[in-house]
Amino acid sequence: MLTTSPSDAKLETVCAPLNAKRILLVDLGSDYGGVEIYLDGLSDILISKADLYAICSLPRLAEQLSKKGVHVTCIPMLSFRWFKVLRLLVALAILPYYLVRYRIEAVQLNGFFESMLLPIIFLFGRAGVYTMHLPFEVDLYRWYRNPARFFPRLVSKLCVHLASQVICVSQTIGNIALQAISSRKVRVIPNWVSLPEAESKRSCAIASSVRLLFVGRLERYKGLHLLIEALRDLPGVSLTVVGDGLFRGELERLSTGLPVTFVGFQSNTARFYEDADIFVNPSLGPEGLPLVSLEAMGRGIPCLFSDLPVHCEISSDGVAAALFKTGDQRSLLEQLKRLLSNETRRRQISEKAAASVQDKYSRQVAARAYLETFELV
Repeated sequence: MLTTSPSDAKLETVCAPLNAKRILLVDLGSDYGGVEIYLDGLSDILISKADLYAICSLPRLAEQLSKKGVHVTCIPMLSFRWFKVLRLLVALAILPYYLVRYRIEAVQLNGFFESMLLPIIFLFGRAGVYTMHLPFEVDLYRWYRNPARFFPRLVSKLCVHLASQVICVSQTIGNIALQAISSRKVRVIPNWVSLPEAESKRSCAIASSVRLLFVGRLERYKGLHLLIEALRDLPGVSLTVVGDGLFRGELERLSTGLPVTFVGFQSNTARFYEDADIFVNPSLGPEGLPLVSLEAMGRGIPCLFSDLPVHCEISSDGVAAALFKTGDQRSLLEQLKRLLSNETRRRQISEKAAASVQDKYSRQVAARAYLETFELV
């Protein structure tokens, strides 16, 4: 059963000007993660300049958007993995109604399934803005072994040619997009984070008990198991894990007897960043541009990342964060020990990271680019 948000304005609503451009946001995701945080932030940027509508499936996201004054239609989630196909079919059915009934001028899409709506948007003569968060990954799967992953990626790679513009969340993703899409359609607008209020410079001194932090979805590709195994050789070091996911049970079993605390999903992660001595993102990839990595850098926390291309990009090849060889537990342990033993190094990358995020990955920088993209300036 479809649910639609009430049309009365909330106290938090920022009203768009009369006759404002009408933009539809579409997200059919089944987990609250980076894409949903991105959409929440994008709505903050656009809401004062445009009349926003949304079709989404996550109740939490629907509630957040509705509170801002976005006109939301929420498609039932359902739990079975193949029901995402049903959500796509529902979206295909109601999209033409939205385009005509609400005179939508531009549609913003995220994800492989969402890109399959581009043919309808193209046929109706509307602008389709597709945000590319991840590589197409077609070469990672075989159609006969994993059709649920292969075919959506293949169809997406074909459909994005119908987009008016393809926004890439990092230069790493932009380089991949340019291999398949015309350069006149590709634009790189890096992910961004809202920075905390200016405060005194963060101390990089470490007490006798070292506190590591991981924030992210608990899936195997996030590489958290490597960090947990490394703790066995790091006496006096504890780890806080913020997030949830299908791999949590296995990770909890792996961490038995180790100083690892799982706190689950947290809507407000600020206090965990404040308490951390070092932030670690050991992701195996693929990644577009992890928001958690930017958040940690923006708060001036000394960071250790796997050397994925996007981590090399945002750290300026190890200047604003320490890097270790992706998937290599020994390399992770060695780099972590070096970071723990060198306060000068921690302070240097902390200061470089905060400055880099302020200059390149702040909300102000992204807002200008998105307002230009949607022709709202």
